[in-house]
Amino acid sequence: MLDSFIYSLNIIAPIFIIVALGAVLMKVKFLSADFLEVCDRLVFKICLPCLLFHDIATAETGDIINVKLIIFCVAAVTASFLIPCVLVPIFVKDNAKRGAFIQGVYRSNAAILGMAIARNMFGDDGTATIAMILPFIVTLFNVFAVIILSVCAPADVKLSPGALAKRIGKTVATNPLIIAIVLALIWRLTGLSMPVLMSRSLGYLSDMSMPLALISLGANFRLESLRGRVGLAVASSACKTIVVPTLAVLSAMAFGFKGTALGCVFIVFGGPAAVSSYIMAKQMKSDHELASQILLISTLMSLFTMFAGIFILRTVGLI
Repeated sequence: MLDSFIYSLNIIAPIFIIVALGAVLMKVKFLSADFLEVCDRLVFKICLPCLLFHDIATAETGDIINVKLIIFCVAAVTASFLIPCVLVPIFVKDNAKRGAFIQGVYRSNAAILGMAIARNMFGDDGTATIAMILPFIVTLFNVFAVIILSVCAPADVKLSPGALAKRIGKTVATNPLIIAIVLALIWRLTGLSMPVLMSRSLGYLSDMSMPLALISLGANFRLESLRGRVGLAVASSACKTIVVPTLAVLSAMAFGFKGTALGCVFIVFGGPAAVSSYIMAKQMKSDHELASQILLISTLMSLFTMFAGIFILRTVGLI
């Protein structure tokens, strides 16, 4: 049990130490809002796509293709979206809050925290497995977000079916992560080996993605944003970090997943709400303050729930 505790601590603690460092650096004004804006753009449009491209393009074929796992994750993401769509309107009467609440439940920070935790847990095998899943779940995250935030938007910004389809297509087609993953898969189909010059250049950019993303995540925390709406934010965050991953892992076990695959299921569904959920909620005039609170609370909660989940899975020998 002590071995499992140390294992779990060594996976989670370094990530949240960097997040805390970002919060401290922002507090003492070592970082600026302008830097964070540029940093987020650099990570999302350059560094993280390079990481995904490099990991997928150089992974062994056997490590990257697991059709059963992909189908399971697609089905689980769909379920984690549809079930709240049915249940949340019963309890949440404000339409703008419904969209932010539902997005907070199903949309995970798999591309940033997920990649970091997978690498800490399983090394290159973990990042290759997460990278294999990402193009499918990132696409679903974006499609479902556009749908629910449009349905729950004020009347003046609701989209017609045609405009909704156009918005979904544009959101998916211009997402840097999806583009990088598609290009990596095309590269693999060519059968070409990656030149050392290209591999090292991509490696340098890839290595920047996690530290910058985690520092920015911490620097963007605003505890004062917790005023108001806390009850809804806690409820959505609890669903995101406790209910959804528990159901996903139990379902995955029933389908026979274990080891790296089961660990990645937990990482994908157990992570906090995605940073982009706040940005999209603000753009589509949903309750972006609630989305911000869900992002903050779910990230804080995940410090404990991710540790507990990894500890339990490791103790019972499932990962």
